[in-house]
Amino acid sequence: MRVALAADQAGRLAAALRRAGDKEIGGQLFGEQLAPSDFRVTELTVQSRPGTFARFVVDLLQAAKDAVRFFDRTEHRYTRYNYIGEWHSHPSFAVQPSGPDVATMRDLVRDSQFVGTFAVLMIVRLDAETLTAGAWVFDPQGGERAITLEVELEHQ
Repeated sequence: MRVALAADQAGRLAAALRRAGDKEIGGQLFGEQLAPSDFRVTELTVQSRPGTFARFVVDLLQAAKDAVRFFDRTEHRYTRYNYIGEWHSHPSFAVQPSGPDVATMRDLVRDSQFVGTFAVLMIVRLDAETLTAGAWVFDPQGGERAITLEVELEHQ
């Protein structure tokens, strides 16, 4: 599986990370399926309420509103535009999922209300002005693995 983060979204993410400083922040990943197992994140939401130095908790109400806005904007064309997953920052820790991160993603994809075939977890941090990121995919059957994440660069 390949996931690309659109350049404008990478810029938006870096700006949000700068504003958050040492607080963990996060949101959702939405985007477009380009080909089988090939996705591009075209919209990254940023939750308005930050976490703490060592923890980020999803605001489910904001997440639901953000999802509705995305699906309305893409005219509910779910086979092309859909939810890709979640993201959050580790400004003070390695760009690796923690035990609670893995447990949260497992719970998400195994929930009876989850209708997707997978969910991606992207963990990011800003080192000076360099965006460091990693991504993992989780599926309802228990599959979990690191995946290729490409961060697109702005063309100047």
